Amino acid sequence: APAAAAAPGAPAVAIPARPTVRPGEEKVVPITDIFGKAMVKSMEAAVSTPCMALGEEIDMTAMLGLTKAVKAQAEKKYGTKVTVTSYMIKAMSLALAEFPIINTKFGQGADGGPQYTMFGSHNISVAVDTPNGLVVPNIKDCANLSVVEIQREVMRVAKDAQAGKLALGDIKGGTITLSNIGVIGTKDPRPIPFDGQAVIGATGRTMTLPRYNEKGELVPRQIMQIRWVGDHRHLDGATLARFSNAFKRYMEDPYEWTLALRQ
Repeated sequence: APAAAAAPGAPAVAIPARPTVRPGEEKVVPITDIFGKAMVKSMEAAVSTPCMALGEEIDMTAMLGLTKAVKAQAEKKYGTKVTVTSYMIKAMSLALAEFPIINTKFGQGADGGPQYTMFGSHNISVAVDTPNGLVVPNIKDCANLSVVEIQREVMRVAKDAQAGKLALGDIKGGTITLSNIGVIGTKDPRPIPFDGQAVIGATGRTMTLPRYNEKGELVPRQIMQIRWVGDHRHLDGATLARFSNAFKRYMEDPYEWTLALRQ
């Protein structure tokens, strides 16, 4: 059909002028600090590592109830709050005791042949978000630290990281990494192994989701996703899955911890 004619006397519609495009200023930012350079080197090495990944769902309802129940007592008796992150670090250490091959690093021997180093301490690296980027200090000897002691160390390295005062010793010597990136907001993280370590675990944010209970009823539960990525050169998927199951067991059932307590 022919287009309708414009109404008599209608004002002409002005075509807006094309805006002037001014390119933004480019800025080259050199990476000069020792921690930034170490991160670049670590990530470049990670790209060449054949990795495997698996994900797991963890019901955090009981653990969140525990942290809430001990909050006031921890602050009164020890002068510090105790967060879920510290419980996760300790749970990782307990799981490492069951599967020590996870606490390793692949490398080459003097003859050039493949080998891996089994570490005697659980030095668990934790990713810390700072104004100057991500840094990954580690909590030394977690197997011999209480949850409260781990919490104090987490708070110390986080404070020093924010102030740019981390010592080189805080960065070096990590044997496995936990990234609690869920506190920022993502629900399904995809981490990359750090500093040649065999395994990294990254947790998503905890969400209230419907799940069936033992009676077949839908009930609200606090659900968190965790993804593990491991070095496939000397680890197999079955071992990583069993390690994940152990971590899940400790996180979902706080009573399980009583079986692992030592005087």
